[in-house]
Amino acid sequence: MKIAIISDIHGNLEALKATLKDIEKRKVDKIYCLGDIIAKGANQKECLDLIRKNCEVIIQGNCDLFFSSDIDLEKETDINKERFLWNKTKTTDKDRDFLRNLPYCHEFYMSGSLIRLFHATPESICGFIGDIDFVENKKKLFMPSKNTISSEIADVVICGHIHVQSLSHMYNRTILNPGSVGNPIDVIRNDEFDGNILQTT
Repeated sequence: MKIAIISDIHGNLEALKATLKDIEKRKVDKIYCLGDIIAKGANQKECLDLIRKNCEVIIQGNCDLFFSSDIDLEKETDINKERFLWNKTKTTDKDRDFLRNLPYCHEFYMSGSLIRLFHATPESICGFIGDIDFVENKKKLFMPSKNTISSEIADVVICGHIHVQSLSHMYNRTILNPGSVGNPIDVIRNDEFDGNILQTT
């Protein structure tokens, strides 16, 4: 069985359509999405519709949760209010209800290995553990939490959120991040050394 893992679409419809077209060419059996379907881009509803149509498993991302929830706008800055309200116009009540009820985690076994999927970390939907990080921090990605389905230590962890593709092996276990479909970024930057932004993939 061939599985494709995608993450962090962020309303970028053209990027999502190109990715799905490439997945189709590769004759993939199932597509799993690690969340952050909405926010930032203008075509959030269209992206959500395509994800619902094409993905076997959809995990909740931090933006999916935040922009589908009700917040106290009086406590937000003017920029945050404007950002929140604009993003909310891009989805329907039914869409937001769907996003609010997405699972935090998905687990399955493949070839005897426990594979655990979540958006950011087992502990927090907004947590940040990068590819370049302390070993003890990366080790936490394998550990169960109140948000995981099982209380077992994972053999393979697949997560999104950081928008950077990475593959790490440690403790005879694997951490995989597919990067972002719609909003790739470079986390290591230097004003004097940075190359042309058009070369970023």
